[in-house]
Amino acid sequence: MWRGTSTTVLRVLAVLLWSVTCVWSAPAHIYVSPTGSDTNDGLSATHPVKTLQHVLDLMSRGRVQGDPVFVELMQGKHDLSSTLYIQSTSGTVVFRAYQGQTVHVTGGRHLPSGQFHQVTDSTVLHKLPHAAHSKVVELDLTAAGVTDTGQLVTYGRFIPVPVAPLEIYINGNPLRLAEWPNRSFINIKSVPDGANGKRFTYDAAGRDVTWASETEPWTYGFWRKSYDDFSEAVAHVDPHTHTMTLRDRPTGLVVGHYDPSDPLKTTGLQQGGYFRVINMLCELDQPGEYYIDRKNNKLYLWPNTPHQTLTSSDVVYASMINECITIESTAHNVHFEDFSLEACRHHGFELNNATNVTIKNLEIKNTGGNAVHCNGDCRSVSVLSSDIHDVNGGVFMGGGERTQLVSSQNVIRDNHIWQHARLAAFPNHAIFLQGVHTTVSHNHLHHGQYTGIWWEGNDHVIEYNHIHHMCLNATDCGAIHTLRDWTYRGNVIRYNHVHDTRRLMPGNGVRGIMLDDQYSSVVIEHNVFYNNDIHANIGGGRDNVIRYNVMYNAREWSVQVDARGLEHKEARRLRRELEASPYRNDVWKRRYPELYDILNDLPDEPKGNQIYNNVIYNKHGVDSVHYTGHGLRRSDYFNVHDNHRVCPSP
Repeated sequence: MWRGTSTTVLRVLAVLLWSVTCVWSAPAHIYVSPTGSDTNDGLSATHPVKTLQHVLDLMSRGRVQGDPVFVELMQGKHDLSSTLYIQSTSGTVVFRAYQGQTVHVTGGRHLPSGQFHQVTDSTVLHKLPHAAHSKVVELDLTAAGVTDTGQLVTYGRFIPVPVAPLEIYINGNPLRLAEWPNRSFINIKSVPDGANGKRFTYDAAGRDVTWASETEPWTYGFWRKSYDDFSEAVAHVDPHTHTMTLRDRPTGLVVGHYDPSDPLKTTGLQQGGYFRVINMLCELDQPGEYYIDRKNNKLYLWPNTPHQTLTSSDVVYASMINECITIESTAHNVHFEDFSLEACRHHGFELNNATNVTIKNLEIKNTGGNAVHCNGDCRSVSVLSSDIHDVNGGVFMGGGERTQLVSSQNVIRDNHIWQHARLAAFPNHAIFLQGVHTTVSHNHLHHGQYTGIWWEGNDHVIEYNHIHHMCLNATDCGAIHTLRDWTYRGNVIRYNHVHDTRRLMPGNGVRGIMLDDQYSSVVIEHNVFYNNDIHANIGGGRDNVIRYNVMYNAREWSVQVDARGLEHKEARRLRRELEASPYRNDVWKRRYPELYDILNDLPDEPKGNQIYNNVIYNKHGVDSVHYTGHGLRRSDYFNVHDNHRVCPSP
């Protein structure tokens, strides 16, 4: 009796425990609609809440319990009033479009097209080009509820992507600040104070009279080199001598030789020295341009619509908030699926030491910074099957632990990333890697001003990507590129398709894969290259392997090698980076044995490079391997063997 009763009680307790567990672990759904109300409970599609901020509040107060929690985004535009901070989660949270509906999450504000009017102010009309009088429309931003227009700041090479000022989008397409020349450049003619000065002369006679009266003029240019782009504020314009003075000194000024009719005519070291003016009302002369009068808080724009007018069906948005979505290190297991994120002044996603985050099947566009910026030690972060375009940097991914070479297990896969350098060339790469072991695979990357994939760190795998039409507005760069470090070892580049990366501006050549300034130790294998200036180079580094590749129709050379380290160009920096790394610990010694005693092995010599078993097809006169410098045909430097070269009949 006792035994049977005990069994029955245990069975009842087991059923109760199972029931409680099932109830607790059952998924929950909370519905969000732009037409909802934050007084609703959000627990059904007929009673949705209105804002994503309210969803986070409900979860933080325990009003929504379940694992996972599905945040169902219903059709329409979800305009964030502030950054969506995800600071903690008790289980898995999935933000997704409800039943495949069209959903836009924005960091912007809708500017009704009916609030725009033709320009009637005679002072403004006097500044505008005559052709723009009937095309440009204006908006009182204060009346539209916009008071924070932000500030123009310097952007370009080696500057982390800054917060953009207010930007304008029509029907999802970005406008650009009024500029001249449109999508082109003019040359610096002379530098009266030398390369380190702020003044220069130019050839824009008859046009710069109106520049002198602009209230907030800026410039954007390649001042010293054709990979060295900066925007700079203008301090003074003298239209009589055609002299401009910049507010701050750039990295250097040189005389330019840019010719828009033949930008390739200048080769070699002569590069840079050309610019354009931006943010000038007097240069608002084409569809797709805009200007903000910050003193009077007025917006002027020439619509980039088919008929160059605004109708009730046209949707105009202004970016308003900086980061759209921020995920802190205390939040785990957060996933985003099937919607669009857009109109952020800075990054679309800002992830700080995030863990187990998935961004899947999203469209991320029209950001002032990166689409995804994964900062610090991110682990198990995946960016998958997403369209990323019209941004200033695609995916920035850091993570892993270098001391013990612990993998980040981050993945960037199956994405389409293009037009990823909307404002500046460098550092707005499609993909920027740091840390340890991120896998980058099956992505389609194209049409970038500078590099497609830039990597730093260790043990990354870059494979099965289709990369083309990079370096469109810069030289001395590569579709896949890395720079000056002996310690970035263990990386593999394989099974990629890299083509049509060619020099389009004056300056040095461009490459499919560029190992710059003594970068050392990467395996480049099983790739297909064609129609690049140079398919790959070894810029004086060590222990690089180029093998089993198909290389077709290089314009200059298939592979270019040199020994620039013998000039000690980067010696101090390379040794500093080496000493800052744990290259002598047991983990690194086992993993990278060549590095352990490098300082006692003539480190500036390009030792241990191998180029073999490649299939190479070139026109007559195009070298398979080009040695830049003398005395480099040494097998201990570059062991070149068993390559199969095919040449067409002359």
